[in-house]
Amino acid sequence: MRNSTKITGIIALANLKGIGPAFVKKAISNNCFNSSNYVEEIKRIIEPNNKFFEDDIIFESVEYAKEIIFKCQQENIEIIDLTSEDYPPILKELKDAPSILYCKGNLELLYQNTICIIGTREPNENGEKIAERIGSYFSQVNWNICNGLAQGIDSFAIQKNNNFHQKIIGVLAGGLNYNSKKTLLKRTAENAERTLESGGLLISEIPPDKKEDTFTVVKSCRIQAGLSKGLVIIQSSIDGGSRFTTKAFCETARPIAIINPIQADYTNLNYNANIEIIENKKKGLSKFTEIKEDKILTSTIFTIKSRDDYQEFENILNSEKQIIKHTTLFS
Repeated sequence: MRNSTKITGIIALANLKGIGPAFVKKAISNNCFNSSNYVEEIKRIIEPNNKFFEDDIIFESVEYAKEIIFKCQQENIEIIDLTSEDYPPILKELKDAPSILYCKGNLELLYQNTICIIGTREPNENGEKIAERIGSYFSQVNWNICNGLAQGIDSFAIQKNNNFHQKIIGVLAGGLNYNSKKTLLKRTAENAERTLESGGLLISEIPPDKKEDTFTVVKSCRIQAGLSKGLVIIQSSIDGGSRFTTKAFCETARPIAIINPIQADYTNLNYNANIEIIENKKKGLSKFTEIKEDKILTSTIFTIKSRDDYQEFENILNSEKQIIKHTTLFS
C-alpha cells in the first residue's frame, strides 16, 4: 500500500457530504496528511473554505476510509491518490480529476498512449465489425483501448475473434470487488475479468462494495476522456449514453473521430448522432452533448470513411497538443 496515512485522509475528506473532486484537488497538497491527526487536518483544510463538520462526523469518515483500505488490501486493489507520483498526469489535467483511483491490473498502462472507443449498447452488425476493426488497428500499433467495458460497441472494440487485446483500460462505475459483491452488470463484470486475464487494467473512483448506478456510470465517463488522447464514436443515437463521454471530450482540445455509416445505415436511429456530427461539426456536437457551441474546445472533428483513415487519425492524435478547459462536469 502506498502512503496509507495520506490515502486515509484523502478518502475521508472526499467522503464528507458536499465535498467533490474539484474541491479536493484544489484543497490538498503534497504535504497534507503527514500525520494521523486526521480530524484536525481535515478541519484545517475545509474551514478556510467555509465548510464545517462536527468532529464525530469527520471521525466516522476516517473510520470508513480505514475500512476501505482494509478491503482493498484483501482484494488486491491498488489505491493511487491525487498527490502521488503514480497518478497519471494526463488525468490530473481535469479540474474534477478523481481524488482517488482504485486500480487492478497492469498499472504501466496509465502512462501510455490511450484512445477511447465507444458507442451504443445495441449495435448493428456493421457497428460490431467496425468497432472490432478499429480496436484491433489501434491495439496493433501499441495504443491502449479505453472504455467502460459495457455490452455492445465497448465489448467489440476490445477484442478480435473473441480474443481480448492485451492493452485495455476499463473504467468502471462500481467497486472493483465485483466478483464477491456483484457491483457491476453481468456483461461488464465478465469483460472486466477477461481484461485482467489478458494483461489489462481496471480503474474506478468508486470504493469496494458499492454498486454501479446511473450517476456513477455518467460520472465515470470523464475518466475515460481524461485518460485518452482522442475519441472514436462508432455508432450512437442522438440520446445515447455515448453523449456523456463525448461531452467530457468537448471540454478538452482532444480530437474526436466519427464513423461515417454506410448509406444503408442512414435510416438506423443508432447512427443519427454520427450523422448529426458529420454534417454539422461543432453544431452537431452541441446538439448531441447539450454544450453551447462556443464552449466546445474540440480541436479536430474527423470523419472516418474507410480503413485508410485509421492511420490518418492516429497521426492527428500524435500531433495534437492537449488543452483542458477548467470547468467541471459534475459537482
